Amino acid sequence: MTSNLRVYWDTSCFISVLSGQNEREHDRALVCEDVLKHAQNDDIQIWTSVWTIVETIRPKEEYVPLPLPDWSEALRVTDSSGVLRYPSATRDLERIWNYYNRHRVPTRKLSLEQTKTIQGMFAWPFIKKVQIVPTIAERAAEIAREYNMKPADSIHVASALAVRCEVIHRWDRDFEKTDQLIPSVEPERMTPQGILLGMEPPPDPSNFLLS
Repeated sequence: MTSNLRVYWDTSCFISVLSGQNEREHDRALVCEDVLKHAQNDDIQIWTSVWTIVETIRPKEEYVPLPLPDWSEALRVTDSSGVLRYPSATRDLERIWNYYNRHRVPTRKLSLEQTKTIQGMFAWPFIKKVQIVPTIAERAAEIAREYNMKPADSIHVASALAVRCEVIHRWDRDFEKTDQLIPSVEPERMTPQGILLGMEPPPDPSNFLLS
């Protein structure tokens, strides 16, 4: 029997599973794999937009904060008594600097083999996909305008609402803007600690093709 519990997965959840070999994504991957097991066992429904396939195939490189440029030391000018003239300047510059560099992170071009692996994952029958029909696109446009949200993120929110999901699973906080429409939380392990949940076949980060 299929569960009535519906969750929507943002792209970051799929990328975590695919990047499970990466030390920084390992813990997140384990959580997402556990949720996937419950989805295959019909304990939960996982929905996502077909747009997720596009975002997963062209993921961004990992963002690594860069140190402030040398000229930023000029902002530490002091008055005759040694007090900083512009105490918040360095903090403000750091925020702008990180924002600028984060949005310049390039996307990675995956190999044909990696792309086929990802497409195999989205072919799993327990990953339910939402088509971007005109009504969803129009709702996404409204959300993007009303909540100052990126168009791609607004498509996820509109898709989750269209299929009546109860919550959006995500690892970043971009969706907090629309928590009044649908709550967004980080995924959590569903299986109690110490219990192994059987699954045939188990999700394997190195091979996302069902046998």
